[in-house]
Amino acid sequence: MQTTIAHLEATLVKETSKRLDFQKNLSQLQTKLAQEKDPGSTYVRWGRKQCAGVNTDLVYTGFTAGQEYLTSSTSAGGPSNILCLPNNPELSNRTAPGNSILAGSEYEEGNYFIRGAQDEDAPCALCRSRNTSSAVMIPGRITCYDGWNMEYYGVLASGYYGHRPSSFICIDSLPEFIQGGQDNKNGFLLYPTSTKCGSLPCPPYGDNLAVNCVVCSK
Repeated sequence: MQTTIAHLEATLVKETSKRLDFQKNLSQLQTKLAQEKDPGSTYVRWGRKQCAGVNTDLVYTGFTAGQEYLTSSTSAGGPSNILCLPNNPELSNRTAPGNSILAGSEYEEGNYFIRGAQDEDAPCALCRSRNTSSAVMIPGRITCYDGWNMEYYGVLASGYYGHRPSSFICIDSLPEFIQGGQDNKNGFLLYPTSTKCGSLPCPPYGDNLAVNCVVCSK
């Protein structure tokens, strides 16, 4: 009788272990399938060091950077995109010729962004919004269209039109500064963007108004 009970107990323990392993494997499979179905979308939150929202992960925080603003008749080209450089770079051990240059960014006409922003350096954060497949910046709005979730809103910004080319980015409505960054070293300069009536119809737009922006995900 004792041998039979011991055998039954051993069998019960073994079956329980199998059941737990099955549940664990099932849970892992369900998580993997959910991730494949909703891989998430990424966007840069310009002007902030952290991401917003409970369903958003911070990939990295860093520095808003672009090419130097200076321009002349012989050096008006170069890339126009703006980058979010991570704050923990893996540096090269080779010196480059200096024909393509990345510089940190500063807020110009700073009070349009937030009081005290003049000459402050701009941070950025690369964010991943979970359970979404698309993220888009919509210029001219501070709310998202139906069916989309707002990640953040702010002010549309770019380089100065008389400087080298740059892209438009959405600076957060409550921008932060990089510690120790108010030094007016120029580099890449960020200006709030305004509208100009003419080819742009007014209404619905208005002349010389700062342009709102919002980043939405779905």
